[in-house]
Amino acid sequence: MTYNLLDQEELSKLKGEQPERFKYEAEGGKYLKIQGLDLSPIEGIDTAKLDEAARIMRGFMFASLEASHSGHPGGSSGKTEQFLGMVLGGAFAFDALNPKDTGRDRVVWSAGHCSPGLYGGLSLIYESLKKEGHDFDKEKLHAVMGHDLLKFRKHDGPQGHIENYSPLADIATGPSGHGMPAAGGLAISHKASGLDTNVWVFMGDAESEEGMTYEARNLLNTVGADNMVVALDYNHYGIDGDIDEVMMTPYINNWQSLGWNVIEIDGHNILECVYAYRLAQQKVFDNGSPTVVIAHTLKGKHYGAVENSNKSHGAPASHEDYVDIMKKLGFEIPGIEGEVGKDIDVIIDALTPELTSYISERLDIAKNLVKPEDELVSQMKTRLEGRPFKNPI
Repeated sequence: MTYNLLDQEELSKLKGEQPERFKYEAEGGKYLKIQGLDLSPIEGIDTAKLDEAARIMRGFMFASLEASHSGHPGGSSGKTEQFLGMVLGGAFAFDALNPKDTGRDRVVWSAGHCSPGLYGGLSLIYESLKKEGHDFDKEKLHAVMGHDLLKFRKHDGPQGHIENYSPLADIATGPSGHGMPAAGGLAISHKASGLDTNVWVFMGDAESEEGMTYEARNLLNTVGADNMVVALDYNHYGIDGDIDEVMMTPYINNWQSLGWNVIEIDGHNILECVYAYRLAQQKVFDNGSPTVVIAHTLKGKHYGAVENSNKSHGAPASHEDYVDIMKKLGFEIPGIEGEVGKDIDVIIDALTPELTSYISERLDIAKNLVKPEDELVSQMKTRLEGRPFKNPI
């Protein structure tokens, strides 16, 4: 039987007789939804302590915004649990007291304006290590301490866009979309050299609008960069509004249809974050493709009236709103305008011995994952056998 598909009746008849001709199941990477799943506890992952660490990390970043009267709270606050789940979750190789150790995993903040998130995390880490009695050269490590946040976005303080001399930042980044492709270059170079280090990327959903990130997503799956993990902050908002206004197809298509493995989580549930990053680090899908962890989040989490809106993107709260935000977070700050240092003292005091000890223990686990240099050299010589080999690291 033949069909005249220009005849509406025959077209409808075909649809009834052979419905499979009208439906295509998209192929691509593999998929796992952890979001909302009742998960077993993980040994060593104390979610109560990590939630408290998240509260303090947000306190540091909100104080930095108040000190500078500028910066980007939205994407920074939304990534808090993702940051802690990655750095303290047991899948990430990093030595806080030797942050540029050659055997570390690499980290790229694709949107460099989320610097308050990085500095809030670094203040949490290094204030904890200081309280635990660790002696370190702050200037040499480029460590960020709580009171350094008073100079946020000043010429002699932590910069408004992330610089690669900072711990937990390996590429200097600025405009959205630039960092993820550059991170892909790191991943390709490491894999091509035989190294089994991973490259982790903090990225916002609006960056998917950028053409360069499309090209990178396509290329990275094509070359099998399974050593790259993107922590995707899926909050639905960019600087101008809802991303659904300009990305009309289901968001997951922007990744899975290009061959990426996808894990979906609640980005404010630290246990889900830890599970996702460990599964990605273990290459659970075993198909040679990179992985994106799509973390459902609220832009500007806990940042007052602008939470869950694009208004939190680059607009710090008024002083009155800042004081209210901090008190709702549980910080009984003095809240005197122009005296943010006193507020930072309150945040530092919230770091109890139990919490700093726990953070130090988790950092020791991350340190033990760092590969020694001789092992890296051996990996490279094996992969690059027969090639000239000088000053390899």
